[in-house]
Amino acid sequence: MKRLFVLAACAGFLTVSCSTPQETALLSIADLPLTSTKPASFDIEHAPVRAHNRYLLYGTNTDDERRRRLGDYYYVRWYDADPSAHVRLVMHYTQALSRSEPQQRSVEYREPRERAEEQLTRFFFNGEERIRKGDILSWKIELYCNGKLKDVMRSYLWREPGFSSNAAAD
Repeated sequence: MKRLFVLAACAGFLTVSCSTPQETALLSIADLPLTSTKPASFDIEHAPVRAHNRYLLYGTNTDDERRRRLGDYYYVRWYDADPSAHVRLVMHYTQALSRSEPQQRSVEYREPRERAEEQLTRFFFNGEERIRKGDILSWKIELYCNGKLKDVMRSYLWREPGFSSNAAAD
């Protein structure tokens, strides 16, 4: 009985200690596009989509304002192990009408945060930029902490600049 209790305590400790990252890292990236100004179906399985759409369209009064909110919204969850560190998230991306030329956006956190915890950063592409350059086709997100690259996540279609499929075949 005593062995069983020790084994259960060890399993609980390992579960808790392994579930929280010990250093600054990217956890997940969610792409939640807003493709229509009309509400999603009222079925229960569409409730999260409907809530997200209402959140993004909140405060719009005209159809033109609603159309300008259509676009791609990326939610980046990351763990902030050192709240006093300077953190920078860089999103490299290609758009449908930009001739596959990579572009980039970044968000910096220079001020100290309250404590080590999960953070959420949002990148969005809507309005005139989306109309001129099209939807996001591929992306790569880099996480820098005090100027050092800590973590990278990329979409399946992302190719590094200068990548040639002919060179890979040789």
